[in-house]
Amino acid sequence: EKGLVIDDISYPYSDITDCRIMEKDNKVTITFLTGDTKQTRTKRFKKGNIISFDEDIVIDEGDFIRGMVFSVAGDIEIFGEVNKDVIALTGDIHVGPEATVRGDIASAKGKVSLSKKANVYGEVNYISRKRLTKRHHRFAWKKSVTYDNFCMDYNRVDGLKLFNEFNYKDPDSLIPLLNLKIGYAFASERWRYNIGVEQVLLRTPALTAGGSFYRELSSEDNWIMDKTENMVFALLFTEDFKDYYESEGARAFLRFKSKPNNIFFETGYNYRNTKFLRAHRHLWSLFGGSKLFPENYSTFEPTFRASSINSLDSATNASWYNKFDYSTISKKDPFDYSGWHFTADYEHSHTSLNSDYDYHRYMLNLRRYQTINRYLSLIIRGVYGGSDGFLPMEKMFTLGGPGTLNGYHNKEYTGTEFWLLNSEYRMSYPKSDITFSVFLDAGRIADDVKLSTAEIKNDIGAAVQIGDAFKISLSKRLDRGYNDDPIIYARFKHTF
Repeated sequence: EKGLVIDDISYPYSDITDCRIMEKDNKVTITFLTGDTKQTRTKRFKKGNIISFDEDIVIDEGDFIRGMVFSVAGDIEIFGEVNKDVIALTGDIHVGPEATVRGDIASAKGKVSLSKKANVYGEVNYISRKRLTKRHHRFAWKKSVTYDNFCMDYNRVDGLKLFNEFNYKDPDSLIPLLNLKIGYAFASERWRYNIGVEQVLLRTPALTAGGSFYRELSSEDNWIMDKTENMVFALLFTEDFKDYYESEGARAFLRFKSKPNNIFFETGYNYRNTKFLRAHRHLWSLFGGSKLFPENYSTFEPTFRASSINSLDSATNASWYNKFDYSTISKKDPFDYSGWHFTADYEHSHTSLNSDYDYHRYMLNLRRYQTINRYLSLIIRGVYGGSDGFLPMEKMFTLGGPGTLNGYHNKEYTGTEFWLLNSEYRMSYPKSDITFSVFLDAGRIADDVKLSTAEIKNDIGAAVQIGDAFKISLSKRLDRGYNDDPIIYARFKHTF
């Protein structure tokens, strides 16, 4: 119990700093190395070894052991990650499905069981039926490589886009994560791709650095509606609520995530050449009939739109950007628990960054999900967007339509500064997935004038929602008494 005894000399377990496992001529030799016995207990502890005489050792999922794991008479179970060797002289060793062991595994008298999904970089040695058994258990590519086939997107500019995504991730994060997305857009007749690399710098908290080369269809309207929901509208009803431009270039970033994953921060540099692409108005939709898609950026004033298209086709936009995200909202049941969700985005483009533009653009978005009881809840969202300098057309803010002011037509107003307030009171029908709600929206938007002088736009409405997948609303604008007919909007799979 006090330590290893060799030639009447006792070596305390606390003096062991490392080990070596070597196999030759069908014999396995385990060598234990001792450090300076004058080292303090703290310094020896910092080496990261876990050593026990007869107590069982369990490495839980999410744990990372810097050193080796060694037990004389106890069993060892690995569900997390071990940086070096795992040795049980007389006990058993079990390696779970999500576990990673970078060193060798050895047991003199116990059994060794390995999950087929476990990642063991070294060799496995143990006695089986009085014979030495040696197994090579290098980690499998199939576990680390994911391949997503037949992914698709559909919008009025690219039309149908089919693409594949390949990911390679080392479970131990020793080498960079590799990502490849490649596809073809049939309407715009353009190849789309993103070739990315990402390297873990710290595990806890998670800190990574990376970059990518890309040619993609970009939109500044993702805060209004996500890609999947917009694709459903385009496929079914000849509706596309976003504007698009092509970006081709490269980005580099530094990314931080807290362990509970409720704090996210990213800072980086993005260099891109932009290009205007026209909308394909006659694209197919299931229930669209003879309806046509609108032109790209059709809500902007024609003269300004024409000059902005020339800038899009000839300018280079390079910027330094920052993204922050904090959330206490349940991702699985966002309406069932109270919580906060705050996001902040900042972008600075300047000639010193090799850009043809000079502007600051920022947006703050705060949501509160407040449960009153099991049937009643209140949701409030406040958004502010502002800018300094010359803001190009594709970076300007818009209000109106689903995701902003529900009682107005899509992108009815544009500007360089705005604020928006949405409030919704929800009532769930007992023992069903049906929810009734009433809502009030208000906002202001200004273009090169003081925001305080702009007219306040507001609307009121009611909605019926079935589960989290479908919602239909009827709303009416309140700022005037003409051309104010109620507007009906449907939403698919959204959280506000």
